[in-house]
Amino acid sequence: MMNFNNLFLQLKNVNIFGKIVDFSRGFLIILLFLSVGKIISSYLPFAFPGSIIGLILLFSALNLRLIKVEWIMMSGSLLLKYMALLFVPIGVGLINHLALIFDNWFVITFSFFFTTLLILLSVGHLYQFLNKKEDL
Repeated sequence: MMNFNNLFLQLKNVNIFGKIVDFSRGFLIILLFLSVGKIISSYLPFAFPGSIIGLILLFSALNLRLIKVEWIMMSGSLLLKYMALLFVPIGVGLINHLALIFDNWFVITFSFFFTTLLILLSVGHLYQFLNKKEDL
């Protein structure tokens, strides 16, 4: 006769195995789209981040329901939970190149404000154009 404790431990291990499979499947899907995006980026005649292409492809696959949200929910939640930790290397890189940033502070500040203004104007005009079409 089987002990209830052993049965509970076996069921608990099955649940853990299921979670491991869910995490692995989600990470593999995310890595697959990242890899495809990087491959596409390497063949483009201009510089464009492969991670952005992969993100757009993943978004498209989710919208077309080729991939279920449940498949990447657990691994995506884990990545979002620890996202701040992923920015530490970027911060260290900025600190390492602080002299370069100070040397070019005017150009960086100008481009920051100019691009922000450009984006605000273009989005505003696009909204007015689409809203005008909708009213007709």
